[in-house]
Amino acid sequence: MKYKLLLLDIDGTLRPDSCERIPRENAEAVNAVQRLGVKIAIATGRGRAGVGKGLLRSVRPDYWVCSGGGQLLDGKGNELALHRLTNEEMYALVDFFEDYELPLRFTFHDANYAYIGYEEFVRREKAKNLHNHIVDGEDQDHHLVEMPFGAFGFVPRERAAQFQEKYGYLGLQFLYSYPGSDGCDITQADVDKGRGLCEMAGVAGLTPEECVAVGDGDNDVPMLAAAGLGIAMANGSEAAKAAADRIGPDAGPHGVADLCRELWPEAF
Repeated sequence: MKYKLLLLDIDGTLRPDSCERIPRENAEAVNAVQRLGVKIAIATGRGRAGVGKGLLRSVRPDYWVCSGGGQLLDGKGNELALHRLTNEEMYALVDFFEDYELPLRFTFHDANYAYIGYEEFVRREKAKNLHNHIVDGEDQDHHLVEMPFGAFGFVPRERAAQFQEKYGYLGLQFLYSYPGSDGCDITQADVDKGRGLCEMAGVAGLTPEECVAVGDGDNDVPMLAAAGLGIAMANGSEAAKAAADRIGPDAGPHGVADLCRELWPEAF
């Protein structure tokens, strides 16, 4: 068996945008591959607290690459790595997003706290069936309990360029989901899903070449490039497709199930 670890993005990949949960066919296929002996990892921009109960149906991953690579856990919830934002990085984001009244949230262990634009996050979450466990953090004090290990904002690309002009020395990355989208993961310079894949492969005693990564967005590009086999969904962004080794089916109705059957037919 050439590939021994399967990393799956959630939104737009494992969960088609039209669905509240992942399709049952996807869950059953991933479970079949796992029973064959392939390790399963969820690689998502969501924090672990943002993956609600029932979202993955019966899937029980062996590993988690969350917050765009900022939070790595095993299947029991034990943290394997955590990359927290610094005070300077966080305050620069808050100051800039406040100046332009742009929605901004941070990922902590218990929830995603919207420091700016909570109502806008709620509206967009409902529109896309995301249910990402966002709470109102308008008081902007939860970082006094712990520093966040992820950030997400709605920011036009020209504003992101302005941020880099002012704070580029911090090295923060704005990783957009799709061309035309203003939603992006914001990570430290050396933190992304590609690094998460490499770290997770090492924990599992594998090499990146033994991993399959499946994603759809610009924020999946580092992971698709790092994997032995990177597969971009047909509904994915052009950047994801360019970074991938091949193009897969559309996420809907159950594209991940189709991929699993193709890659590991012996599991079925």
